[in-house]
Amino acid sequence: MQQSSEGDSTMAVGFNQSVKLIRSGKALKVYLASDADRMFTAKVKDEIRKAGYVETDESMTALRLGEMAGIDVPAAIITIYQ
Repeated sequence: MQQSSEGDSTMAVGFNQSVKLIRSGKALKVYLASDADRMFTAKVKDEIRKAGYVETDESMTALRLGEMAGIDVPAAIITIYQ
């Protein structure tokens, strides 16, 4: 987990951490890679629907999300939370 450029929020990378944050209502924004597997994105979107509204952004590739997270590998999901 690391600080995000979005105010006083923090960033989590990965499916399990993101789902926990979505379910707990702590997720502020979810970034899904535009080139992520469709079954993966469907599972995430289902969790978001169950939890209520969470802002989502699917405009970046997994490589770009990895760069955004400061890691050396692609990332399919990043969740901003407070």
